[in-house]
Amino acid sequence: MASPPTFRIRDAVPSPSNTDALFIGAAFDSCIPHLATVGSASQWGSQPITSRPKFLESRIKSIADASEYLRTRSGDPVRVLIIEAELASGEYLPVGSMTLRGNYFSQYLLEQEHLDGVTKGQSGDWMFLETLVTSFEEATKPYRKGAGAALARWAKEWAEELGLGVMFYESQGFVKVAPFEATKEGEAPWPGMFLRMDLGKKE
Repeated sequence: MASPPTFRIRDAVPSPSNTDALFIGAAFDSCIPHLATVGSASQWGSQPITSRPKFLESRIKSIADASEYLRTRSGDPVRVLIIEAELASGEYLPVGSMTLRGNYFSQYLLEQEHLDGVTKGQSGDWMFLETLVTSFEEATKPYRKGAGAALARWAKEWAEELGLGVMFYESQGFVKVAPFEATKEGEAPWPGMFLRMDLGKKE
């Protein structure tokens, strides 16, 4: 039985080649065939995510925003993380990514009127796990298992370090708030579930 991979998590880096942003885009695209095989093709459709207008541009901007936050430590927290698996050669292979934003909700959640009691009534500071994706490309197949859980743990620990009391996402350890349907022009709506975890503020 193969040993589980050893991971490291680092901040995505702005660069002229946009290497990290392109990896994130490729990771999203690699999920499309997988979703189809598990009966969830309607979630993201059949076209590459990177073909959507401004998708890569928004990833590049998120990485730049996170870099600026790390430099200044001012404004609401934002981080874009890359998780990498250590190879036998000692090199590291990117296998997933996560974007975290403090005091923020995605537009598709703000448009859900039945969630107004949460999205417009949330008091205090909170962390929103905006995206979490692992790559389904063939090269990452032996190394991605456990990457999503490792990212979720990292997110929880960082939110606790910041003294935030709540984290929102749809992952391990979260409780259901309410279902929703996200709609995009020209695409069928896809169902989602909004979830929450109470962290307890760190003294």
